[in-house]
Amino acid sequence: MQCRYCNAQMWYDERISKDKNCGSPRFSLCCGDGKVELPLLQNPPQYLQQLLFDDNTIDSKNYQHNLRAYNMMFAFTSVGIKLDKTINDSRGPLTIRIQGQPCHKIGNLLPMPGKKTQICTTIYL
Repeated sequence: MQCRYCNAQMWYDERISKDKNCGSPRFSLCCGDGKVELPLLQNPPQYLQQLLFDDNTIDSKNYQHNLRAYNMMFAFTSVGIKLDKTINDSRGPLTIRIQGQPCHKIGNLLPMPGKKTQICTTIYL
């Protein structure tokens, strides 16, 4: 099923009114049944667009080949938070309470002079 306002793909059971069978259901999980309208995405900067869509350069081929590793690197950076351990005193999923502004901590993206670039895609917890 598709939302009539934002064209998001939705499951029929995600409709607002579940008590009736209707051919044109309304959804609120995506755009709030038309109440939220997000602007269209802007084009990426020229260099990034070239890396994403150009197949003719070594840089773009390397970027496209390693795109998943780059994404994982930024997705799994350390989150800078002050952890409050007093609220996890029971069984079940851990709860994290964050005070202040959370941030991602990541080291330098450029290697030290004379060192090779290394991309680590495995994180052991």
